[in-house]
Amino acid sequence: MGTVHVAAALIVAEGAVLAARRRKPAYDGRFVGRWELPGGKVEEGESPEDACRRELREELKVDLAELWPLETVDFDYDDFHLTMDVFVGRLAEGVEPQNIEHQELRWVRRDELTDLAWLPADVTLMHQLQDRWPEMMAAAEPAS
Repeated sequence: MGTVHVAAALIVAEGAVLAARRRKPAYDGRFVGRWELPGGKVEEGESPEDACRRELREELKVDLAELWPLETVDFDYDDFHLTMDVFVGRLAEGVEPQNIEHQELRWVRRDELTDLAWLPADVTLMHQLQDRWPEMMAAAEPAS
């Protein structure tokens, strides 16, 4: 079983996180229409943080004001192992994501997190995020 290494961003703004609905097939055509955090594969020689920033520029046409590591998620699909480095990010003031690659982008509040059909690797993360929501939102507030 091979390993796929990705980096994803939990983009936080005004008490919500950005969710992206897949337009393209992932993992051999599965999971079209499922929700995920924006991000993508880490290229050889690239750090997970650099990969995350690159993917966000490609997918959403945004640069983040801040980005810091949250955790690493390991998940076994039937035919490969996924390692996902998850970062928390905040958009620069006045920046809005553009939908370049997804069916839909949606800002999701705490009570909506587990209502979406997430990719399997993201489901546990969303439940944990509900539990950690106050500390996540407090950490994402801009310094005054």
